[in-house]
Amino acid sequence: MRVLLTGASRGIGHAIAEALLERQARVAFAVRDVSAPSLRELLARGPGSVALPVELADRAQTGTLVERACDALGGIDVLINCAGIVRYAALSELTPADLYEQFEVNCFAAMWIARAAALQLAAHGGGAIVNVASTLGLKPAPLTAAYAASKAALISFTRSLALEFAAQRVRVNAVAPGIVDTDMVRVARPVAPGSQAGPETDASPLSVEAQLAQLGALHPLGRMGTSAEVAQAVLYLLDAQFVTGTVLVADGGLLLT
Repeated sequence: MRVLLTGASRGIGHAIAEALLERQARVAFAVRDVSAPSLRELLARGPGSVALPVELADRAQTGTLVERACDALGGIDVLINCAGIVRYAALSELTPADLYEQFEVNCFAAMWIARAAALQLAAHGGGAIVNVASTLGLKPAPLTAAYAASKAALISFTRSLALEFAAQRVRVNAVAPGIVDTDMVRVARPVAPGSQAGPETDASPLSVEAQLAQLGALHPLGRMGTSAEVAQAVLYLLDAQFVTGTVLVADGGLLLT
């Protein structure tokens, strides 16, 4: 299996990379920093895998990424769009730069890469595409307006692409994780307008650890998810030959609340 994977240097993307290497896949890791220690470790474990530097906010680079991966691997069978960014901000504080940056990386880059991959896969008998979205694309929360909107757009695009390329045996699905314990989540958030402030003063936010505990408690299963658990969901979508155009929610019951 030959895979193009974005966002492999950390978090969910890194867990997906590890799971793919366990299956003896050859992977083109598309990352911003090809010198990252986590990426070097993946390359050492995966003979035949390669690192492709890419700036996902640069449309010229995303436009040629699939071609570069095919040149490096001799073709691709799978695309997994996992790279993403979030900028936590109240809607009243959201800047145009915040909005455009998150859409560029989370949505537009993934769309253009998936479009190119679908055309490539269709020309060679089919394959699979998995886009890593978010439950925030289905049920938004405070401080994530731009991120949630970009993931909602990605979910809609996933369904449209699946419908357009089904006859060419290109399956296109998305996984929508709940809150996963990653570096992207382990950051201090501002106090959302109208919410309760932290215990120290009326205006102070909770500590990062206290915020994480609250986030975990939002899930009926009582905790945040792990990157490895999301990777399992992605592998299911790669294996499930009669599944296309679906959004697999892996959220510990978050959307039930």
